[in-house]
Amino acid sequence: MFDRYVDVLSNLPKYSKNVFRKDYFSWLINQCRGWGKFSYGLLLFNFVLQVFSLRQSFSDSPISSLIFFIGANLSVACVIGISNRSGIQGWAGALSAVCIASVSFMAGNFATAWEQIGYLIFLDFFCILDPKWNDNIKAEKFEKMSEWIYYIAFFVVAWGIIYYIFSLTSDPRVFLDSLNLAMAITGSLLELNRKREQYFVWTISSIFTIALWTQTMLQGDGNFALIFSYSVFFLNDMYAFFSTRGWFRINSQV
Repeated sequence: MFDRYVDVLSNLPKYSKNVFRKDYFSWLINQCRGWGKFSYGLLLFNFVLQVFSLRQSFSDSPISSLIFFIGANLSVACVIGISNRSGIQGWAGALSAVCIASVSFMAGNFATAWEQIGYLIFLDFFCILDPKWNDNIKAEKFEKMSEWIYYIAFFVVAWGIIYYIFSLTSDPRVFLDSLNLAMAITGSLLELNRKREQYFVWTISSIFTIALWTQTMLQGDGNFALIFSYSVFFLNDMYAFFSTRGWFRINSQV
């Protein structure tokens, strides 16, 4: 289960050479080429929405608005990079995680902030060091109903613990905030075990994250930026479900 982590951590000098090389930046740029029209369309669509959000909120809170703007654009680039098996996902994910964690702490969404820190440490860092992190991944289907019960039980227990922990803080939206972190941990566990059903979790998670940041905005602690970006995530998930080239449809044959 943890073989890839052990391999990278045990061979850091070897994997660091993937970053500290002369052609690294040109290689990163090339990682953004050859994507499908739908992917480029989502990037552009999200950018237009983010410009709108920035214009709406900049005069009231320029610094947080800029952080929202950068994080929201990079998070979409990361997710689309994952869909296209692109090495850009590591840096886009890491930088967006820093931005989203920052604005989450500012807004009081502490569970979401720690969710992003978790992504940074346990996913983005390794994607940067090992550009082939997502190569040759073959997802497996649940074979038994007991697997559904196991992961649902894990989610319920995780949510209960997380809710209790963050209810001790000043988190003003602890219900949705803790829910999103519990779903992220469950989805990550499914991803780590290469289960196809992770896509159900990530899709549902997008919906609840939109709800969280909508509530955050209505209470005066955010803007449209992450509402827009997670809506784009949802569109990307729908593409994965229904397109013949989508990740979910391809892996449904496994």
